[in-house]
Amino acid sequence: MKNLKYSVLLILFFWLGSQAPVLAQIDSRGRVTSTIIADGLAQLPAKNISTYNQVMEELAQTGSVGMKSLIGMMNPSAQGGNASFEYAIDGIVNYVTRPDKVNLKDKVKDGLVQGLQDCKDEVQQAFLLTLLQKLATASDVSVFESYLQKDYLRPYVLQALAVIPGIDDYLVEKIPNSPLSKSSLAHLISMRQLTHSSLEPLLLSWIPGADDSTLTEIYHALAVCGTSKSLNPLKAAASKAGYQYEKTHATDSYLQLLTRLSLTDAKPVNKQARILMNRTNRSVRCAGLQLLLQTSGQKGESEIFKALKDEDIQFRNTALQMAEKVAGKAIYSRVAQKIDQFSIPAQTDVVRWLGNNRQQGLTDVIIKKMNDDNKELASAAIKAGTQVGGDQVLKAIIGLLGGRYGEESFKALGSFAENINSTVVGALDTEGTSAQEKLLQLVAKRKMSQAYPKVIRLLGSENTNVKNAAYDALGEISTFDHFDSLCDKMEKADGQMREKLQKAALYALHLQNADVQYAAIDKRMNASSAPQLYDAMLAQAGNQQAIARLVKEYRQSSAQQEAFDALLKVENPLAIDVLYQIASTNADQREDALTRCLTLVKGTEMNNAVQYLLYRRALELHPSAKVENAFLDAVGQIPEWPALALAASYMENSANAFDAATAVKNIISKNKTLLGGPTVKNWLQKAMEVFGERKEDPDAGYAVDEIKGMLAKLAADGFDISVDKGTAKGKTTVGIKKALENFELYFDWKTNGKGRLDLRSMPEVILDGQNGPQFMFADQNKAPEIGSTVQPGQWNTMYLQLVNDRLTIVSNGVVVAQNAIIRNSVAASPTNVKGLVRFFGGDEGLEVRDLALHELPSTPVFTLSKEEKAAGFEVLFDGRSLNQWEGNLVNYVPNDGNIYVDAGYGNGGNLYSKKKYSDFVYRFEFSFVHPGVNNGIGIRTKHDVDAAYDGMEIQVLDHDDPIYKGLHSYQQHGAVYGVIVPKHVKFGPLGTWNAEEIRAVGDHITVTVNGQVILDGNIREACQGHNVSPDGSDNNPYTVDHKNHPGLFNKEGNISFCGHGEGIRFRNVRILDLSKKR
Repeated sequence: MKNLKYSVLLILFFWLGSQAPVLAQIDSRGRVTSTIIADGLAQLPAKNISTYNQVMEELAQTGSVGMKSLIGMMNPSAQGGNASFEYAIDGIVNYVTRPDKVNLKDKVKDGLVQGLQDCKDEVQQAFLLTLLQKLATASDVSVFESYLQKDYLRPYVLQALAVIPGIDDYLVEKIPNSPLSKSSLAHLISMRQLTHSSLEPLLLSWIPGADDSTLTEIYHALAVCGTSKSLNPLKAAASKAGYQYEKTHATDSYLQLLTRLSLTDAKPVNKQARILMNRTNRSVRCAGLQLLLQTSGQKGESEIFKALKDEDIQFRNTALQMAEKVAGKAIYSRVAQKIDQFSIPAQTDVVRWLGNNRQQGLTDVIIKKMNDDNKELASAAIKAGTQVGGDQVLKAIIGLLGGRYGEESFKALGSFAENINSTVVGALDTEGTSAQEKLLQLVAKRKMSQAYPKVIRLLGSENTNVKNAAYDALGEISTFDHFDSLCDKMEKADGQMREKLQKAALYALHLQNADVQYAAIDKRMNASSAPQLYDAMLAQAGNQQAIARLVKEYRQSSAQQEAFDALLKVENPLAIDVLYQIASTNADQREDALTRCLTLVKGTEMNNAVQYLLYRRALELHPSAKVENAFLDAVGQIPEWPALALAASYMENSANAFDAATAVKNIISKNKTLLGGPTVKNWLQKAMEVFGERKEDPDAGYAVDEIKGMLAKLAADGFDISVDKGTAKGKTTVGIKKALENFELYFDWKTNGKGRLDLRSMPEVILDGQNGPQFMFADQNKAPEIGSTVQPGQWNTMYLQLVNDRLTIVSNGVVVAQNAIIRNSVAASPTNVKGLVRFFGGDEGLEVRDLALHELPSTPVFTLSKEEKAAGFEVLFDGRSLNQWEGNLVNYVPNDGNIYVDAGYGNGGNLYSKKKYSDFVYRFEFSFVHPGVNNGIGIRTKHDVDAAYDGMEIQVLDHDDPIYKGLHSYQQHGAVYGVIVPKHVKFGPLGTWNAEEIRAVGDHITVTVNGQVILDGNIREACQGHNVSPDGSDNNPYTVDHKNHPGLFNKEGNISFCGHGEGIRFRNVRILDLSKKR
């Protein structure tokens, strides 16, 4: 169906409006308003900002008509399903508020107003009022006022009236005689910040007799617009509340009014402030102090000094926070000069205040307090010094490193905002040993590489602490330029110092890429008598060359342990195979090697299949039960059959039973498709038995209950092991003796050569031990090339599914073929419906293990009735194969005897009959799976054209779905699209099968649905012979859709399924070629 190609999974409703003359307007892409809306909804939520902006621009361009249409699409709020519409409406409104989109604003607003006025749902009205306030001007006030009498909507209206620009005078005039409650009006005054002089006496007159909620709004409003006349009423209310914060918020409103009046009427505020300072409530006292300082003028400074003698820290700091605003910048020095007159807590406050305000001119005061006997004051001064900065402060703090405040000074220097490196490095020469240790730690913490020469000198210090600190510092400051020098020292050192120099050399390398690191290490190793010293550095480099060199070192027995320890530290997944090799040959190192392998595998992005193979490989080495259980826990995170079978095999071992049973339970809980068949039933029963034996473990009881729930839902069929292990070689084959139709398989395989897998007794898959499995007919399926998916000589795991003629192959977690069409290699022979699964091996042999089979239901097969067979009908789809069709064989899939269409919005193309037809009777059945699904039958069409115009399209549409409200008559199901209008047909519920026949004889088309003729007409007569406009324009007055249909009179062509979205099934497709009979 033209212009309605969108996925109904992405949108909920589509409305084509009733304003036909307006909605018929066409954009530059030939779309009417309704189609623009449909296309826009189909793309929301957008995948990226570019698409979002494009969709919003197109929707906004539809103006008032489009906005009103969108609002009209919404369901009643109680019914729901409006998310996509609300998202679009909100998006459009926000889009047109952008400065560069003001040209679209008015028309969108008009549509919003019209839609609001037509809307009868209060919840939706509230939503629309909220959006309208973003676009509203003074001229829109009447729209909002019309909703003031509705209790539910009143808050939304008041919220809008509070922000609409340019309506202050209007509201002041209206408020005295408004029928709204006093509470609502007072709320509006405070929200709007109205200050007209007429409002204060009105508000004061409302206080007597008002309830608490109304008083709250009145007090807030008086705080906004009141004068000194409002002070006493608010003071009385606050006093009555004990200046506490209660439900009328009188105290808060009183303080807000005082704060506002302090800017214009200082005298009464100053008086009230002193009263407030005598209250016991701490926050009220501080508020009073703020007001006092704001209104004291030149006397404010003396009030600051008085406050600094108060015992309350919050009160003191309120004064300090206000100090500069009240007394100017000079207040800092005047307070600092008198600092010794204050209590120790007040001095601490002052020092912090000086630091927070970066008073660099008062560093002497701060430095003096750094060594005070009071630790809190000294610590505050040291921290303030880091905030103030400067060389003088820096040196003072460095000078404290060796004293009683060494730790505080060290922490402060670590966060010093300025570059302190040169000063600290210089101090290494001048300070005593007690400070040198801290300075070296600071050098390390701040990674001062320029200190390297002096740190090297201090390696020879006679003070052990200084010496150790110097060695430690090298591990944080060394650069690549120091690498060789450090290595020289490392080779001469021993014991702990050698380890620290080794760490320093590692640090010197760490910023270089792996190849540069390896080159430097390799050079040193080749010249060294102790190359094992560099093994840890090789581990850090971690590239393929470094791993190979470590393997070489490992093979030299004298350095094996050092090399092994280094291999355990390599972060590269390339080390996994090396560690497995070590684990398989060295029992003493097996545990550590496998444990590290497990960590590396978990840290990679390997797919489940590869992880399974590696875990199985580890378990086959029979490590300790502890390590086995760690691997079983990891196996339990892989929700696939091979992992399930592996875990289940360990439930008989008492040391592994619990972990194995847990893995079995976890795998099945994560993949319910595995919950079926007698084998899985036995495994679950065994797991339940294992958990049941752990009486002391409450979690085991929960596990038993969970498994009981699984067993209650167990399907009758599922996977079962058909072959434990076998080798195909020469004439010896491995396989399943039963002939199979539809099935899925899991199995492991390996070979050094090539083998073959036959499915339904037909060669289909080559098993190449070097390059991986290859579908033999990949070229015919246009499958993408895939690199090797196997490790030569290792076991590989494969999943395979064959249903009808469609094959899926997954090798080691990589999809090799998906929905590929199988072939019979015997020339001109049809594919076998049933046959054997057999493995063939060459001279090298093909090993197969754990072949698990799940038989799938047979496909229902359609055959012609005796009457149709006698009449000469041909089957175009029998339920199994699309071998009579070509084109989009990916999104049209045989499924349970049907053709299922899963082509998404805008994807995939059409399915075409291989043969062309002229006159015919075409019969099929169809079923809508998803609501609103859209398809079509193209007739006498070519490939890759729009059948509706370059041929004919017989519409297939779930036309009664709500998204097609107002659908054009020529778009209904059964229409010759855009040319002949059918009778309206009613369909049953989703899933109902409907029978249809299309008869095409010359220009005469007949469409019959469920036995009822819904269209019987002549295409040439319908357009009076003008399938294209006589004047050559795009507007054709002779067709019902007013468009040209150049292919309408085609004599012959293909039949096609014109899929526009997922969710429809076809079956029993057959045709009678009438041209043959003629």
